[in-house]
Amino acid sequence: MSSSELAAHPQPQTDAYLFVHFTGQEQNDKDEQLYFALSHDGVHWDDLRPAGDPALVWKGGEGGVRDPYIVRTPQGGFHIIATDLSIFHRGGWQSGNAAVNGSTGLVIWDSADLAHWGEPRLVDVASPIPGAGMAWAPEACWDPDRDQWIVFWATAANSPMPGSPLSNELGQTTNMYYATTTDFVTFSQPVKWIDRSNEVIDSTMLRDDDGWWYRVSKDSEITIEKTRNPYASSHETLRTDDPQAWSYVGTLSDILGNGRYSWHYLEGPELFVYNDRDVRTLRGRSMRYGLMCDQFAESKGYLSFRSCDLGSRNPDDWSVADDIDFGPLKKRHGAILPITQAQYAAMESAFRA
Repeated sequence: MSSSELAAHPQPQTDAYLFVHFTGQEQNDKDEQLYFALSHDGVHWDDLRPAGDPALVWKGGEGGVRDPYIVRTPQGGFHIIATDLSIFHRGGWQSGNAAVNGSTGLVIWDSADLAHWGEPRLVDVASPIPGAGMAWAPEACWDPDRDQWIVFWATAANSPMPGSPLSNELGQTTNMYYATTTDFVTFSQPVKWIDRSNEVIDSTMLRDDDGWWYRVSKDSEITIEKTRNPYASSHETLRTDDPQAWSYVGTLSDILGNGRYSWHYLEGPELFVYNDRDVRTLRGRSMRYGLMCDQFAESKGYLSFRSCDLGSRNPDDWSVADDIDFGPLKKRHGAILPITQAQYAAMESAFRA
């Protein structure tokens, strides 16, 4: 945020966490809705509601939501953005054609305090993309240099228009796009952000205190990149010294030497930052960053990692966070937001079943 906004709206000292997610079982119309879990330490999680009793419900569009992401605004409010999709209502993945004739809009909720949420709305972001079949797995990052949000998502351009800057160019048709907004109501035209020969989906991004942006995506692997210019478009992964381009860091498989950390087993990577008091020190390194990945292939829910440096290929700068207890409710493709103890208490009061 700008220096004037920092002075007017200082960010709170956080000491707890909120996890917003869906359950992903796709067995009824309550699975693909929004659920909340809370934690005091980022390790032990407490579900506010049981399966079948979601905290927030979307009845418009496709009648279900997936892949929610939550952000705090510079003014201290909150937005949740999510995929407008119900595999249950579509009759399953095989016959549902979800990526062919799916929704090109994002479902958005607004709140001033996390305890009270306004009516959700559907905002079309992807229909200008030629042949767009869906808008999936949205996330948003605040750009303090331009005072705007970068909102990004995956779209399959199933009928690409040759010559269009939005069209698919490199083989597989599912690519990442972004648009910008200041209010989550009006969005710019989409821009093609990542176009690779392999499908690319489920990108997550954050900016560190030194102005470097880090991005983790599911493509042929769980791939990590960095840049000082988050608006740069990229094709195949490239290691470069140009700070204005996305530079390839590595993959989870290569860094940690385990093939089970590849895209064959993992999807939905999600980055977040631990509160100061919860930063673990391992091998003399402060593991400040968290990265969660959904073990979709084995239906095991989340696997977590810690890192002291998202731009490092040194395995000593990474670790598997095998001590996380996500609670009894299976959690699929969601997001973690650090919150205050007061916000923790307000959410418990508002949503505890």
